[in-house]
Amino acid sequence: MSTSVKRSRPRKASEEAAPVLSHADQLQALQKREEGKTVMYKQDAWGHIETRFVRTQNVKAWEEKGFFVR
Repeated sequence: MSTSVKRSRPRKASEEAAPVLSHADQLQALQKREEGKTVMYKQDAWGHIETRFVRTQNVKAWEEKGFFVR
């Protein structure tokens, strides 16, 4: 039976914290990211609604998955 050897691992560098955005800035970034996309929905058996922002050329594929356009 082999003996286990514990090796020390080097510490990871700490990540820089992301800048804190105001609510208005967050909404503006969200709208910019969703610009030009189609909003699609799917409701499950429990009544939960899943929302996806889909590129227009992919709408047909998402409709085949059971999603519908708003």
